[in-house]
Amino acid sequence: MKYCTKCKILSDDKTEKCSVCGKKVISNPSHFSPVKIVTANGFELERIRAALEDADIPYSYNESIRDTGIQILNSAPPENCDVFVPLSAYRKAEETLIGIGALSEEKITDANEDSFAKAEKEAEEEELPPEKARTVRILSGIGFLIILALTVWLADFLFELIKNIFTA
Repeated sequence: MKYCTKCKILSDDKTEKCSVCGKKVISNPSHFSPVKIVTANGFELERIRAALEDADIPYSYNESIRDTGIQILNSAPPENCDVFVPLSAYRKAEETLIGIGALSEEKITDANEDSFAKAEKEAEEEELPPEKARTVRILSGIGFLIILALTVWLADFLFELIKNIFTA
């Protein structure tokens, strides 16, 4: 699977340049690289957002580059928005959007299944188990309090030093 860093789209392994912008595509994108899954507007965009939130799939959306921008004049929502999901959640997002009818099966990415499986595995390995996550949060809180105490102590020490210099 190849990935265009400008357009945020996937292409097959044989492609050397993006079909949209002509930029050279990269191999082996990161599992958290944002990938454009669909372009939508209005009610359809809200349906997609709700479905992705219900499936616990992280997403973002931006106004499409091809958008005319006329909605600025009348304060309407953007006409077209590109919806992006992380590469590791791409297959789950595709299945979700096909399930609600927002994506047709003809538009499914023909990228290598092994690449998606690898990205999903990397994302799972990166997540901490709940016990370790709790420990990290506690240690981070203690570390923050220590840094805060040291900062206050240093400020008091410097203030006393400067006060002694000017009062002597």
